[in-house]
Amino acid sequence: MNLTVRQLEVFACAARAMSFTQAAQQLGISQPALSESIRRMETELGFRLFDRTTRRLALTQQGRALAGLAEEVARDVRDGLRDIAERGGRRPRVTIALLPSIAAALLPAAADALRRSFPDAELSVCDVPHERAVGLVEDGIADIAVTMRPASDLLAYEPLGADRAHLLMRRGHPLAGRGPIAWGALAGHSFVALARSTSVRKLVDGGLAAADVAVQPRFEVEQIPSAVALVAAGLGVTALPELTFAMFPRQGLATRLLVRPQVSRAFGLLTRAERALSPAAASLAAGLRAAANASRPLIGGGRTATQPA
Repeated sequence: MNLTVRQLEVFACAARAMSFTQAAQQLGISQPALSESIRRMETELGFRLFDRTTRRLALTQQGRALAGLAEEVARDVRDGLRDIAERGGRRPRVTIALLPSIAAALLPAAADALRRSFPDAELSVCDVPHERAVGLVEDGIADIAVTMRPASDLLAYEPLGADRAHLLMRRGHPLAGRGPIAWGALAGHSFVALARSTSVRKLVDGGLAAADVAVQPRFEVEQIPSAVALVAAGLGVTALPELTFAMFPRQGLATRLLVRPQVSRAFGLLTRAERALSPAAASLAAGLRAAANASRPLIGGGRTATQPA
């Protein structure tokens, strides 16, 4: 049996995407070239890897068994070559995946720390939702991630902080004032919500449920800047974790800590459980720890009554 690492990489990508067209785009090759690589693997192995119809693609039983192995082999070779390149004096490269709000708040200081330790290092940043950040580390594409604790045996999780929920409104709004405000005060006010798929929406829904407050969003948006723009226009209020404040200017806006209960989203550093970080990636991780620690008066203070997953 004579399979190449490249064939395993191609098969692993196709198994993840469950689409030859998408996998070919991700690998930067043509779809016929990918199909031919899979065909040659099947000939060499003596069994089919995929069941193909005009509408769907599915792994066979043997294909499912091989997919995990192919992923591991391709990742090990890729990581090994990267380590050799770094030891050989080539420019180190680090890839990090993290929530956009955490990127805005913690990444600048961490990236500066990386620059000081490794002036020639290349940093690739994937500011993506939680599920995607977890997947990038699991698949070996990202060295580290900063997001919530995942349900994954492949990853190690190191707590960094807890991001408390605040109410954001236009100055002059009836809810604008000083000091903490109870979730119950939101009832009857026009509310701007983030999409249900976001970690922010899970945090807010958890706070409202814990306070037994029913709020029907008047607006639902995908991105935090869109929510802030509606709030700044006086069209409603919204609730956001405080690290998101680094994403937008707050002129003309007011914020109040939400309490009764006080809720937060815990976040931390994710790495592959069985793989040591490269020196450059370890330097970036140290910078993230320092940045989170410097922000702790904001993100770590106070009691946490609820921590939605």
